[in-house]
Amino acid sequence: MITLVSANSKYDKVIRKEDNTSFNDDELKGYNIFKAKCSSCHQEPLFTNHQFENNGLLPDTSLNDIGRMKITSNVEDSLKFKVPTLRNCEVTYPYMHDGRFNNLQMVLFHYSNDIHTTPTLSPLLKNKIQLSEPDKNCLIAFLKTLTDEDFLRDTTYR
Repeated sequence: MITLVSANSKYDKVIRKEDNTSFNDDELKGYNIFKAKCSSCHQEPLFTNHQFENNGLLPDTSLNDIGRMKITSNVEDSLKFKVPTLRNCEVTYPYMHDGRFNNLQMVLFHYSNDIHTTPTLSPLLKNKIQLSEPDKNCLIAFLKTLTDEDFLRDTTYR
């Protein structure tokens, strides 16, 4: 598993200042929005904080999925799930631990409009993430820069 390294996306090339690669206007605006509103949990360069967080999903009663609490038996871990990397997120749908969202637009709608409040909700989400529709479009444009086509097409691991 440690040999599976995705580090050649447009984002990586921009950060390395490689081949005169740069973000377009929407991607740059999205990157700035990302740093301001998303990077507490999805920290660069791996785009995760390796923690478990309650991201405000309405619990699916048919799954009876209580999150990390199932492992720890600690009520403070109720509805907390591992923060995933966002690398290659353009192609890793469906999203969330239970696959409830089919696209990035649905994910951003959740964070900006549909947070379900519970005692273990991440404090960073108590007021939702304020995003306009143009902000969401720019944020998605940035997230797509995390797609590493070289990694995805590498047949070494098939």
